[in-house]
Amino acid sequence: MVMRRLFLSFLLFLVPGLVVAQQILVAQVDRDKVEQGDIIQLSVMANFQTTSRGPDFALLHTDFNVLGTQASNQLRIINGQYSATTLWDVQLMAKRTGELTIPAFSVERAQSEPIQISVSPASIRTDDFRISFIEAEVDNPNPYVQSQVIYTLRYYHLGSLVRGSINPPQFDNMISERLQNQRSFERRVQGRVYRVYEWVYAIYPQASGELIIPPQSFEGRLLYERSIRLDEQTSQPITLNVKPIPASFPANAIWLPAKRLILKDEWTHEDRYQVGDTIGRRISLEATGLRASQLPNPSWPQQDGLRLYSDPVSQRDHLELSGISSIKSQDFMAVLQAPGSMAFNEIEIPWWNTQTDQLEIARLAGHAIEVETATNSNTQSTESLLGLEDLSTPSQTAASRFWPFVSGMLAILWLITLGFYWQARRQMVQSTQAEKAVQNKIENAEIPLAQDIETLCQLPLDQLEHAIKYWLKQQGFAGTHTLKATHPALYQQLLALEKARYGDQQTALALELDRAALKQNLSALLKTKTNNPTALRPLYP
Repeated sequence: MVMRRLFLSFLLFLVPGLVVAQQILVAQVDRDKVEQGDIIQLSVMANFQTTSRGPDFALLHTDFNVLGTQASNQLRIINGQYSATTLWDVQLMAKRTGELTIPAFSVERAQSEPIQISVSPASIRTDDFRISFIEAEVDNPNPYVQSQVIYTLRYYHLGSLVRGSINPPQFDNMISERLQNQRSFERRVQGRVYRVYEWVYAIYPQASGELIIPPQSFEGRLLYERSIRLDEQTSQPITLNVKPIPASFPANAIWLPAKRLILKDEWTHEDRYQVGDTIGRRISLEATGLRASQLPNPSWPQQDGLRLYSDPVSQRDHLELSGISSIKSQDFMAVLQAPGSMAFNEIEIPWWNTQTDQLEIARLAGHAIEVETATNSNTQSTESLLGLEDLSTPSQTAASRFWPFVSGMLAILWLITLGFYWQARRQMVQSTQAEKAVQNKIENAEIPLAQDIETLCQLPLDQLEHAIKYWLKQQGFAGTHTLKATHPALYQQLLALEKARYGDQQTALALELDRAALKQNLSALLKTKTNNPTALRPLYP
């Protein structure tokens, strides 16, 4: 019931081009093929609220008994949009067999469509009255191999079903597709109204000969006449006598047993065709009673004067209670290559009609066109638009060499940059190692602790600076900077020695010639210290 209401809402509000303000009335039944005695659920939904009395269900009394009627309203406000629906649920029972019509209903300015109902005679059952039972049936016990057979399983019960389950049917040597998982309805059998659960499958026998569909079992609990009882039911097995492929069917063709098969195509027509123009063609194969995977791929044979391109094959299955219908299609694009008359050959696909039990041919008629000579500019333009350029053209060759050339140049530049980086890093490492070696040599030089000024000033230039600073420290001077004010000449010589450590050979030679001045300045510094000995200040003056 809920699913039916959702479906009606879908029809009311999602029909293309439907204007919400327009009043719509939709009528639907749960089944359009019933047996006499079955209860039919009729739903009539309007996309508006009404103050009238609703549909005139008295029109049904000619062919149906109206067992009950129920009406409900629903209001919705979604994103500020107001909508309202009115639903009438009616339970019907057919008065006679045959093709009956549920008439159109009118509510205010809206009107529904009439519905055709096929009512068959009620099944004759000689069994005694039973609280529950299960039955299985097929629509064709003598099918052809790989043809469709509809298998239906129903569970009937009186009272209320507390709980229960049924195992999925097992089909050996058959491919199965579930058309309906489970639906529930009521059916009158021998004067009693049963609740019925139904499962429907499409099965395809894969071998000829006798195939048996095993019995199916149901187990559950029923509440009947104020008591709960265990219910176990088993259906009868069904035997299929599967027929092989008829000898009259072409041996080199794909076996296609179907109720209906149509081969059709669609062309993109032009008034005039020139060399370089394109022709689009969609070839479709539609079948009833076959899955799309059983259908062959559409084909457009290659022929002279054409260059053919194709899109991937598309296919889909449509599942209904009556079986599976399918469609497989493919789009082709042909580029005209030569002027003159061009004829497209006829396409034929043989198939076996399971309704008439005879061979039939699905056929596409031949087609002919006239192709005129065109200028080269037009031809190149069409090929470029389609992205179908000929690889042998010069423009294509130049374009194909451009990007490899650019890629090669970038690779060469990258290698040159890498070489310069490696060389600069190597020079930096060598310079650092040489500087560390000089520094270690100076630091590791043997410097006498109590050396006289004469010996000190004769040391090599690379040891002289460090030795003088060490000598100054031994003599109690804090550092070179303390000499700036008191002994500026010696301070300048020490600064020159620091520069000589990082200078060239000429500067070092000039410093070596000033060793006498250095000796004189150091002697003057030592004399200054002797003349002004440091005296300790009295602790308690």
